[in-house]
Amino acid sequence: MKMQFANRRQALQRMGVASLSTTSLAGSAVFAAVFMEMAQAQKLLQPHADAFQALALALDDGKLNAIAKASDTRVPKNFNPKIWRAVQNEKPLGWVISDRVIGKYDLIDYAAGFDAEGTSLGMEILAYRESHGAEVRQTAWRKQFAGKKGPSAMRFADDIRNISGATLSCQHVTEGMQRLSALAAILVTGK
Repeated sequence: MKMQFANRRQALQRMGVASLSTTSLAGSAVFAAVFMEMAQAQKLLQPHADAFQALALALDDGKLNAIAKASDTRVPKNFNPKIWRAVQNEKPLGWVISDRVIGKYDLIDYAAGFDAEGTSLGMEILAYRESHGAEVRQTAWRKQFAGKKGPSAMRFADDIRNISGATLSCQHVTEGMQRLSALAAILVTGK
């Protein structure tokens, strides 16, 4: 049975799950909900920005290894976050970066804002597909990331508290935020 879940996780990571649907898994319903679109998250995470410029960043082995080392996490095979530079009157304010992580069985889409120095401005859950653990959407839990700079300031169960009943979602979103924080540091230095 455990192998089925591992294969499902790998299949979801490969597919990227383009559509949201209600499915059945081991007899329990799994729900999908889109809470906001990227444009809404961008304005919440960078409210002073008047434009968001999509950036293409090639994540070669060197950058992926740097992210893994800085975040002390395993970088998923298909790690391909989307990056936007937030600008106001053509002056860079920072970035909004979106990514997805596996909750317990299904994907969680989220976005994070970072200022020009790489400090986290916060994070938003865009879509949640699990039947349990959606407490990661709670404002109080998400606010823990604001003001933290660098992956070492976002350690699960030390800096970022767990929510009973949402442990895997909390842990995986926290690990995702650590990777995005390491990526923000690369964007700050331009290396």
